[in-house]
Amino acid sequence: MSSTSLTYILSNIQLQLERYVYSLWIILGVPGCILDIMIFSRQRLRKISCCNYFLAASINNLVTLFVGVLPVMYSIDHPDLLTTSLWFCKIRGYLFQICLMLSRWFVAFACIDRYALKFDQFWTIICSHRMIFYEIKGNICGIITNTGAALYHSLYVLMGGGVLPAATMITCALLIRRNLRFKRQRRQNDTVADTEHQRQQSSLDQQVLKLLFIQSFFYILLTTPQLINLIYSTISSTIPNRTTDRLAIDKIIAFLAELMLYVFPVASFYLYTLTARAFQQELVKIFRLIFNRLTGRRPIQVRSLDHTISTHNRQEPTMHLSPVRNLTENQHQ
Repeated sequence: MSSTSLTYILSNIQLQLERYVYSLWIILGVPGCILDIMIFSRQRLRKISCCNYFLAASINNLVTLFVGVLPVMYSIDHPDLLTTSLWFCKIRGYLFQICLMLSRWFVAFACIDRYALKFDQFWTIICSHRMIFYEIKGNICGIITNTGAALYHSLYVLMGGGVLPAATMITCALLIRRNLRFKRQRRQNDTVADTEHQRQQSSLDQQVLKLLFIQSFFYILLTTPQLINLIYSTISSTIPNRTTDRLAIDKIIAFLAELMLYVFPVASFYLYTLTARAFQQELVKIFRLIFNRLTGRRPIQVRSLDHTISTHNRQEPTMHLSPVRNLTENQHQ
């Protein structure tokens, strides 16, 4: 097989994957992210601070799909702006990197339950090297000629996007599990019986903890290929005079690694649905609300037990005869 034919085959494979897989990501991911936003915006889940991070991550996942996937899909049948416009190449890479970092760290900070929004400015600054060092060479948009910037980019993605958030997720999720176990043991030793609200809150905490573990596991699983490819591409960039076949193989490997990154925002809704019963209940409520509004039906208002009891205990009004009426009745007797 000649070098030209191998390059053509790999390029055609990548084109077909962009056409069909990215379309599937949009079809599955965008509605899923919108439903995530609607569900985590509900009052029951917003009472848990951890779910506020899931809400922020869902919004960020939606932006990630738009910024990352739509330009690539547009370039299939139109001129590729990533390789023809330097400014678009830089801005898209800058925004895409911010979205990826925020998506990872929102989940990480959900585990340690801190206010993550204050780190937005940090990531807008630390990702700014893409705006400076990105260039277009040979139909490739990226850091190509500046070895120092490429090394910095590799290290910061490896540490800031891989090792640190993964370690934070695992460590804090284990600590949360430990604290919940101690809390449950103290509650069992307490002589006062738990209220129904406390039991429901404990169940909700367990479901949120399960979500954290699932999110952390899939995050590590889906970002590992990118980290491996990043190390490989950094090492291979130092090899001079690489053949056309080698460049084509490196390109398809990098594309597949990036393709895996989108699985995380696309699959979040389906992971939530399969994992947490509370998420399923809120999803059913949203569908019922939408159905009732589309059909013009009003939800049935069920009176509470307290209201029913108070109604039955209320005394009936007593009929009192006036003196005139009493006198008249006596005269007739």
